[in-house]
Amino acid sequence: MTTVRSRCFLLCLFLSAMGLAAQDTTVVLIRHAERQSIFDGDSPLAEAGRRRADGLVPVLAGYHPAALYTSELKRTQQTLAPTASKLGLAPLIRPKAGSEALAAEILRDLRGHVVVVCWHHDLMKKVVRALGVKGPVPYWSLDTYDRIWIVTIPAQGEARLVVKVQELTPALAAAS
Repeated sequence: MTTVRSRCFLLCLFLSAMGLAAQDTTVVLIRHAERQSIFDGDSPLAEAGRRRADGLVPVLAGYHPAALYTSELKRTQQTLAPTASKLGLAPLIRPKAGSEALAAEILRDLRGHVVVVCWHHDLMKKVVRALGVKGPVPYWSLDTYDRIWIVTIPAQGEARLVVKVQELTPALAAAS
C-alpha cells in the first residue's frame, strides 16, 4: 500500500512539474520614462518621468512579475523604482549593450514566469527578436514613452508581440 501511495505521489509531482514547465513566459517591456536631457547619456528622469514612473506602479504590479530588469542607466532604474518598492523586488541591472544576453537570461532562468523589463527605445527590437518574435516589430520612436510591449513565449510554438498603450490615470497621463 505504501509503495502505491509513493508512486502516486511521485506521479503527481512529475505531472505538476510538467505543468509548470509548460507555462508561457511573458516579458513586459517598457521604455524608461521621460528624462531631463537627451544630451546627457545618463540623464535622470524629468518631473513628467517621475509622474509616469509612479503611474506605472498599478499597471506593472498587475502583471505580478517574478523579476524586474533595468539597464545600468539611472532613467531605467528610476522608472522601475516605485514598482520595485511596491512589489518588494530588487531590479536586476544588466548592461544596456547586452540586449541579446538579457533575453537569453530571461529564457534560461525565468521560463514560465512574468518579467518586466525597462529598457531603451532603440534597443527594444533587439530584445524582442532575441526573445523569438519573428513577425513585424514596430519602430519605437524617440518621443514615445507610453507603450507597453508584451512578448508571450509559449512552451511550444512561436513567440508573439502585443503592443498596448499605458493606461495611466487621467491626471498622470495629462501631465506627461
